[in-house]
Amino acid sequence: MTSRGTRGCSTSGGNSGEFILRVCKKHPGLRGTVFDLPVVCDIGREHVRREPEAPRIDFVKGSALVDPLPTGFDLITFKSMLHDWSNDDATRILTRASQFRDAGGTLLIFERAPIEVGTASVPYSMIPMLLFFRNFRSPLFYQERLKELGFEGVEIQTIHLEMPFFLVTARWGG
Repeated sequence: MTSRGTRGCSTSGGNSGEFILRVCKKHPGLRGTVFDLPVVCDIGREHVRREPEAPRIDFVKGSALVDPLPTGFDLITFKSMLHDWSNDDATRILTRASQFRDAGGTLLIFERAPIEVGTASVPYSMIPMLLFFRNFRSPLFYQERLKELGFEGVEIQTIHLEMPFFLVTARWGG
């Protein structure tokens, strides 16, 4: 989390709400907001409603391309979401998020890394991901965009699960 860690976390691409639930379980003083499409928010709200952390998790329905983004957070995350968009739209989403920056806050991107199809055998469990393998872009794409938007301290971490992932973090200057 960030050094202040008091205002909370906003996540776009909330999916089932499990990511923000895990963050809130790990950090008992944290509040989180999921910003995602209406049906996704409904699924997430249902998923977390019986959890003790549910009162600290809000769901805001909208589209990251056109609707007002939630504000007032120390951390904004994009988890497994930006790959769904073209390069131009992913850049637009990051640009919109950068407009709500607060000095000292952090932006975090967690995405699947490009899959090198044909260079190694692929586990059967990855077959559904192969539908999207052309959409997974290099973390350098995000690093370049964030630097262009004025973010500082951009770092990339590679994480090998059953397939490659990366974590890009950047701080808002100010």
